[in-house]
Amino acid sequence: MGKSATLSLGTDNIGKLLFNYATPAIIAMASSSLYHLIDSAFVGHGVGGAAIAGMAITMPIMNIGSAFGAMVGLGGATQLSVRLGQRDYESAKLILGNIVTLNIIVGTLFAGVSLLFLDPVLCFFGASEATLPFARDYMVVILLGNIITHLYFGINAALRAAGHPRQAMTATIITVIGNII
Repeated sequence: MGKSATLSLGTDNIGKLLFNYATPAIIAMASSSLYHLIDSAFVGHGVGGAAIAGMAITMPIMNIGSAFGAMVGLGGATQLSVRLGQRDYESAKLILGNIVTLNIIVGTLFAGVSLLFLDPVLCFFGASEATLPFARDYMVVILLGNIITHLYFGINAALRAAGHPRQAMTATIITVIGNII
């Protein structure tokens, strides 16, 4: 944990803090948006329109999974930030461990339940006979990496809470580059 970084949160100018935290967050959000655009471009050029339609059907499931990861990450980061503000570094370390552990548990459970009921859920969101195979293939890959997604949300939020917004932004950009590769 960066003790000097968390100290600056309580002593630096509000305008400077806002700029230092908002700018990396905006860049990270823009990079994250590219993630889905890049997937669409590769799928569209490689497989075709039915595959893009199948991929679009998976978006609600992906958003629900992201929401669970963000829930754990942001809730834990709030507690982490409070403990760091109190200079209770031992509790902060325990909270960070809980963020990681809970994201692994929630990510595994979400992936398992989703894989178990994948076809009915995809049909509920509009998959047809033509798009279901594409949606299923895409979603299986996404769900198998779901634990990593959950950990990303948790650790990214913890980095920001610990006073490291640039490292959180860098992690986001690295995941987008990894997706392209």
